[in-house]
Amino acid sequence: MANPGDFWVEVIGVGAACLTTLSFLPQALRIWRNGSARDVSLTMYLMMFAGQTLWLTYGVVIGSASLILANVSALLLVGSVLLLKLRDRAAAVK
Repeated sequence: MANPGDFWVEVIGVGAACLTTLSFLPQALRIWRNGSARDVSLTMYLMMFAGQTLWLTYGVVIGSASLILANVSALLLVGSVLLLKLRDRAAAVK
């Protein structure tokens, strides 16, 4: 039988995952509204994308549903900002 405290540990993990994952949403929305990702750091988002990919891999290896869900969601948000940044960068070169 699982430890009754495990439920609350998982609740804390899911809460943390939701907050950290959703923290990328305001930036993505701002870029979408303004139509520009010029002021966004490409290096930061490349590093974050790589980190989220590693966290996702770790979550899959240990079989943690909360890590998998959080990092798939984060990769979608971080990836969208990264794609918008790369699109802006390509447009600036033209």
